[in-house]
Amino acid sequence: MIASLCGANIWSSPELNKGKELYAQYCAECHGQGGEGVEDEFSKPLVGDWPLQKLTDYIGKTMPDYDPDEVKGKDAELVSRFIYQSFYQRPELFRKESRIQLARLTNRQFRQSVTDLFAQFEGQPVLSKPVQGLKGKYYNAEGMNKRKKMHADQIDPFINFNYGEKAALEGMNPKKFSVYWEGSVLPRESGWYEFFVKSPNGFELSVNRSIGPPTIDEKVTAGVLREKNTKLYLLGGRPYPIQLNYFKFDDPNASIELSWKTPVGVKEIIPSEYLFTQVVPPSFVSQQKLPPDDASHGYERGIQVDSTWDESITYAALEAAKFAGIRMLRLARTNEKDEKKREKIITFAKEFVRYAFRERLSAGEVDHYINSKFGEDVPLHISIEKIVLLTLKSPRFLYPEWQSLAKKNKDPFVVASRMALYFWDSIPDKRIHSLIDRDQLLKEWQVEGQAKVMLKDARTKAKFNDFMMHWLEMKNKELPTISLKKYPEFNAALALDLRRSLLSWIEKSIWEKTISWQEFLSMDQIQVNERIAKFYEAPYPAENNSSGFVELNASVTGHRGLFTHPYILASHSYAEESSPIHRGVFTARKILGRALRPPTEAVSFRNADFNPNWTMRQKVTELTKAANCMSCHDQINSSGFVLENFDATGKIRTQIQGKPIDLKVEYLDSKGEKREFQDANDLLQHALTSSQPAKSFISELFMHLAKQAAPSYDKLEINQLAKMLNEGELSIQELYLKLCFQGASDGFAYAK
Repeated sequence: MIASLCGANIWSSPELNKGKELYAQYCAECHGQGGEGVEDEFSKPLVGDWPLQKLTDYIGKTMPDYDPDEVKGKDAELVSRFIYQSFYQRPELFRKESRIQLARLTNRQFRQSVTDLFAQFEGQPVLSKPVQGLKGKYYNAEGMNKRKKMHADQIDPFINFNYGEKAALEGMNPKKFSVYWEGSVLPRESGWYEFFVKSPNGFELSVNRSIGPPTIDEKVTAGVLREKNTKLYLLGGRPYPIQLNYFKFDDPNASIELSWKTPVGVKEIIPSEYLFTQVVPPSFVSQQKLPPDDASHGYERGIQVDSTWDESITYAALEAAKFAGIRMLRLARTNEKDEKKREKIITFAKEFVRYAFRERLSAGEVDHYINSKFGEDVPLHISIEKIVLLTLKSPRFLYPEWQSLAKKNKDPFVVASRMALYFWDSIPDKRIHSLIDRDQLLKEWQVEGQAKVMLKDARTKAKFNDFMMHWLEMKNKELPTISLKKYPEFNAALALDLRRSLLSWIEKSIWEKTISWQEFLSMDQIQVNERIAKFYEAPYPAENNSSGFVELNASVTGHRGLFTHPYILASHSYAEESSPIHRGVFTARKILGRALRPPTEAVSFRNADFNPNWTMRQKVTELTKAANCMSCHDQINSSGFVLENFDATGKIRTQIQGKPIDLKVEYLDSKGEKREFQDANDLLQHALTSSQPAKSFISELFMHLAKQAAPSYDKLEINQLAKMLNEGELSIQELYLKLCFQGASDGFAYAK
């Protein structure tokens, strides 16, 4: 088998023949005759990126695992050379034929697609001229909950007022007044948001509603301080209308607070950076809880289909159907007095199904999905509910690659469907359907032009944010828990500020500055607010901006390089101590692009097991000194030890327990060359000149965009894109464009 894989000439050397014999005697039982792996032993192919010397050292110390003394010295060198030249660096020998898989919509794709389906008829909420804060209209009151005359209007950056016995504004009646705040709230990430209103007076809060009852209704005042809350699922990157009605009528005191708790965070007054004066239309967002997607491959995939998922999707579809029935007239742009009401409602139904199925409907499909549901004796809203339910439960909607796999020749609908998924996690909008209807999506320049339009959409930025939270290991993780006893000023509020600082810098850098890969890894700037500046001893101007964040040169805090941002350092620390292992794993994988195997056995770290006078570096060195640990820990430890000049909070330090900090490490790169790192900057410089980090980043990004394996696409040029990214020929924003464009057009023949 090996001869057929590697070619007969490889056995011409007697030393390689000896290595082959040693491999057959000591290794093949667990790793297979050709390194292909053995089920129930070591099932994965014997491939990797270790240099030859490291492979030799590892085999000499640990293999075979039943008696490591069997293969030592020269024998270890011979068997290692055989493995290395035969298959270790040739993963293509074991690559199974890859193809695009039929998969259901992931949770994020399902929610986003359903929301955008209704937005085709109600309008996409867009902040055209964003001004931060909410617009407040201040009224003198005539009676309980009754306004008399507007006294003034102004923009309030956030809602946190304690008026006491005074009026809201000078010149107003201090006993009887009201304020109406309106605008939009723009969450950064998708998830469950809890809104709180606290006041002794009367209030109403509406979030993502324009008609109907308020989300929180406390108009009747009791004169007693109370707090009411509500929980909503919101899609990140999408603005929602928000209104807060506040009334004071003869109560002894007046105050009002509007706060929230984000998916990852603590309760806080809603910061001004998430509030805007412009009012946008509401969006339908499913409030149904969905079971987690399969993430066994490192990214969320729509592979698992079971009764729990089916039941949840059914309830979500019923929720959407009920909404459509209630909003039927608005969605169809008609009213009860319209003579063409029925005709317009049927037209709406046809368009709804077409957008959901991502292509034109045949006459048979129109009859099955639409016409058959409009009986003479069936109320129109019942017909609409049936159609929406049937559509959202249909495989044609739930399995977006259905049309691609069913068509031998890919057409513009396939390309459009993929682009909408890859850019937005959604469906093609009516504008794209219109282009296809006019044969405007057939040529390469037309598809690329449409891709450039989609890149600028807010939904693209939201999806990239979602990827960055995944790549930076921030998604669905709690805030770092640092010991308040040891670091009393590092509280949850500071941790949340740091998280916001990191994500805000990424948004601004990628979408406004269009930075390069090198600039992204280098992170020469850091965003700080007053609380961050105080803790990390950075200058902070007295006149801050509306969001409270200012951008400073990272050198003022000593944090140069993405992996040295305080939030990342604190997230990969213990409560009281730094963690070179956690930091090293993150840095090795994300910044250096190295592949690390999961540990064969879990080893817990306990401070009590070590000399209390030892530094963390000494403790980790002792814990991981075994040869089987050092197979990965030579990379992990060297990547983590260079960060020991940052404490558990990510704050710079020069000593540990009164001793100077030893940052010097030897790092063995993938070519087997030993490099000496004096500090984190040396590690960063290596990352900027290596080809591996860019390749690793691109592969992870594409899997997140497409939810498919990159080798399934013939047009995808990962190596070429990595080269362009590494040499500064592509910005990260342009990389996103090319990945979506190349992946979506795979298998499509452009018109001449």
